[in-house]
Amino acid sequence: MTSRAPLNSVTEDGVAPSLWAQPDPALAAAGIEGEFVVARVRLIAMGLLLIAPTWNIVHFPEQRMYVTGFAVTVFASVVAIAIWWSLRRGEWRPWISFASSAFDVSMVSLALVSFMLVASPMIALNSTVTFEMYFLAIVATSLRYDARICIVIGLLTIGEFGALWLWAASHFDLRDPAYVSAAGPYSIVDSATRMLLLGVATILSVTIVRRAQQLLYLASRDRLTGLFNRGHFDRVLLTTVDVAAREGRPLALALLDIDHFKRINDDYGHELGDRALRQVAELLSGAMRRTDIVARYGGEEFVVLMPGTTAAIALARIEVLRQEVAATPIVLGRGDILRLNFSAGVAGIPDDARASNPKALMSVADHRLLTAKRTGRGQCIGHDSPSPDDPTGGGTSETDDLSSRRQSA
Repeated sequence: MTSRAPLNSVTEDGVAPSLWAQPDPALAAAGIEGEFVVARVRLIAMGLLLIAPTWNIVHFPEQRMYVTGFAVTVFASVVAIAIWWSLRRGEWRPWISFASSAFDVSMVSLALVSFMLVASPMIALNSTVTFEMYFLAIVATSLRYDARICIVIGLLTIGEFGALWLWAASHFDLRDPAYVSAAGPYSIVDSATRMLLLGVATILSVTIVRRAQQLLYLASRDRLTGLFNRGHFDRVLLTTVDVAAREGRPLALALLDIDHFKRINDDYGHELGDRALRQVAELLSGAMRRTDIVARYGGEEFVVLMPGTTAAIALARIEVLRQEVAATPIVLGRGDILRLNFSAGVAGIPDDARASNPKALMSVADHRLLTAKRTGRGQCIGHDSPSPDDPTGGGTSETDDLSSRRQSA
């Protein structure tokens, strides 16, 4: 059979998914970090933005526009603190990025509306400071690494400013000299240009996200198999173990190693070795759920992280996969075939008391994989048992030498 890379591979063209697709797990993780960055910047910005309204209300308390501006800024600061605090407590949800982005642009619109109602409509339409904050809010959406947020918030911004413009034009005589003297003349072209610039800013933010998607895809994927690479897996493992511990949910990890892989390279060449890696990767990714994290961990090693799965269930799933791999040979030509197999070690939280942290979880799975290799290969082990090579009765430490397994393979 001719092996091909998994369907989610980006090795052929490095193209990110469709514009409205849900972000890849790697991008979603980056988006969460981006939300934290925006939350911190929002706090700093609110603190700086309070300076001018506070000075104005202290020196001109009779000016309603200054009082309104101060009230809006204080309200925005309180919400900014609430968003930052909820994120700091780990209460992130996918909708938070949409909501916080909508809050940012809506606060700008609220400020412009308040200027229009308590002062002059032309102050709102011709604003040279507050209006520019729309662009900061739109550009900040690109830090969420989700093109859907950029599009929705961009359209929301254009819609809010457009509605403000239409309402002002229908309820005020915008060419009234009193309004013109307060904030400059009314120009349809200028207002339309402002909306056009908001659209350009939206397109720019989407472009930034799309480019970041392409780069992050390539940075987090193994070029040969299309699976996640070790660097990405190590990052996801830390957060996944933390979530499992916090929510009290089971978590399983399986470490796989193709048997006699060095012999395949030596006897048939590296091209066939690459075919073997791609075939195992395709079968592995096809057998796992969308919520599972599948990665090439190094050389002929693969690792699978299965949230919400006990070690016993994970062991059964990996064993079924091993049998499928063993039953799917590589056709060499002239009737010759090459049969593949692998060994695996499985560990879980809270099933394994010693697997109390990410490093220990990997160590337990690695020790069991080493036991599987030393006791005959072609098997999956999910428990500790004494072996001739292991007088400790299955004990392991976090300092197990991974190179010993590669040498025994």
